[in-house]
Amino acid sequence: MNTNLPNQSNLPPNQQNSSEEVDLIVLFNYIGKGFSNFFNFIGRLFKGLFKAFIYTLKPIVNYAKIFAIVMAVLALIGFFVDKKRPVVYSSSMLVKPYYDSKYQLVNNIDYYNSLLENEDYTNISRIFGVDENTAKSIKYFEVEPGPESESDRLLEYEEFLSSADSATANNFTYEKYLEGRDIYSSKIFKINVEALKNNIFQNLEKGLSTTFENKYSQTLMKKKNQLLEFQEKNLYGSLSKIDSLQKVYISVLEEESKSQSRKGVTIGDGLTFEKDKSVTKEYELFNREVQLRHQLVELEEERLKEDVLFDVVSGFQEVGYKSSKIYKRYLLVLPILGFIIFYVLIAASKIFKFIKSYEG
Repeated sequence: MNTNLPNQSNLPPNQQNSSEEVDLIVLFNYIGKGFSNFFNFIGRLFKGLFKAFIYTLKPIVNYAKIFAIVMAVLALIGFFVDKKRPVVYSSSMLVKPYYDSKYQLVNNIDYYNSLLENEDYTNISRIFGVDENTAKSIKYFEVEPGPESESDRLLEYEEFLSSADSATANNFTYEKYLEGRDIYSSKIFKINVEALKNNIFQNLEKGLSTTFENKYSQTLMKKKNQLLEFQEKNLYGSLSKIDSLQKVYISVLEEESKSQSRKGVTIGDGLTFEKDKSVTKEYELFNREVQLRHQLVELEEERLKEDVLFDVVSGFQEVGYKSSKIYKRYLLVLPILGFIIFYVLIAASKIFKFIKSYEG
């Protein structure tokens, strides 16, 4: 068999054009088949999804009456259960922790819940300074991030970028930063309490204040106060030196005014001051004194701003409100749960029948 193809350059012009047309036709056929296969795949995909959707709904349609009866009965049972359950009241407070005391807050809230689960009301009453009946009325503690605006999150992101190296800052987008935040990323925390009594919440605030106390946070606060005291001492030392220099310059001005001369005045050890320069120096010292006193005010503001382990942004309400969390209402939970269980049983029976009748 001869496999040598003729060289198209040696063919006549009419045969070359014919060969190019054949190549184009083959190319278009390949493209057409590719599009056809792609659209067929899309069609089969949608057809499969439609079949899956129909098979999912089929048990519900076939057993619609049974589903309706089961859900109605469970809804009725849930209604009576909700009526017989004691009313649960809720209240919340907002706190702003300092010196990393937020970690102790979260740990202690978990500890309080474990005491409630174990019905250790003696320790609960001791911690919060309430009687045991009040302790028994407490149902649950919860801590979660407090409210924050978009501008607050943007400021935190800018603070993060300023403290990170250039490589991390370039690769860490705002969306990625938000995804990496957790409960400890918040600056304000919301403490929720649920209880059977609606007038006990303010009595718990004093006990919750001990939640923030830990050696690590107290050490951080002590170190900061020592640093502020050291800076304050240095500033007062600088002010004392400035005061001494001001007295020297004032004495120079007095000597100049007495002499009524533009010549320099000599004060011991050949130290000479000229009139114009002494006035200028005194003005510079005055400006420096103003700056130092402004720094002292800022130090005092810093000391007063974080002189405790936490601040109460908003305390508990005097009277709690009725807790109305949907996932705790049996009127809704029982019918949904019954629907899911009944559907799973029907699907399992269908699968079991299919496996039993399957013969390969």
